[in-house]
Amino acid sequence: MTVVFLSVIVSLASDATANSHLFELVSPAHVGVTLFAIGYGNEKYGSTQGGFQLEQSVNGLFGLVGRASAYQILKGTIGYDSPLSPSSKSATRNFGLFQGGLDITPFQGTSLVLLGGEDVGDAHAPVIEGDFSDWFAMHTTHPVDVSFTGSHYYQNGVTSGTYDVRTMAISTKNFILLFGGGGAIWGGGSLEGVLAHGGPEVGIFLRQYHLDIEIQGGYGSAHTYGVVSVSRQFNFEE
Repeated sequence: MTVVFLSVIVSLASDATANSHLFELVSPAHVGVTLFAIGYGNEKYGSTQGGFQLEQSVNGLFGLVGRASAYQILKGTIGYDSPLSPSSKSATRNFGLFQGGLDITPFQGTSLVLLGGEDVGDAHAPVIEGDFSDWFAMHTTHPVDVSFTGSHYYQNGVTSGTYDVRTMAISTKNFILLFGGGGAIWGGGSLEGVLAHGGPEVGIFLRQYHLDIEIQGGYGSAHTYGVVSVSRQFNFEE
């Protein structure tokens, strides 16, 4: 999930360090708001996703997270079986997803977000999700980020996830340019076997605006596909 990646890269860009005191509350408390939008498309299926995430620090290791997302799924004339609604025959589905959980930051450059929630609207699936991001070789010229997400939908039994490997190719006082690759994998429920796709990606992080823009494209079980994601983070102290 691009939201977790953005939270981690913001801390790196601001040279923040994690406080390891488990029983010491953060003062002043950090509050973060991240807005995000994602568009996906292939020859038979498309989706849009948008929403926001709220983060409240507790101590140097744990924070509270709440996320609200709105989805629209558009299916082509043949009908591609999406991970979210593999048995649906409708052309368009609209639903929301509300989640809450913990953000665990054991040390600088690493984040694990654990979420639970449920869909509303055209879907009513209880969902659990885990988002992980970790930077390697942070003190070198080209550090590398490895991140992945995983979600399980209890209504239809589908498990899906994304994976990304990116390197910081160029870093200036104004922006960070990233190159790498990633994709998605899903299966379970009424789907036959495990499906996946992947390809190269490029991203740019604008330091002044805490704005992350990423583009990915490739090929796989969904044939040729493309993804564009945009996220913007705001930070406050109380």
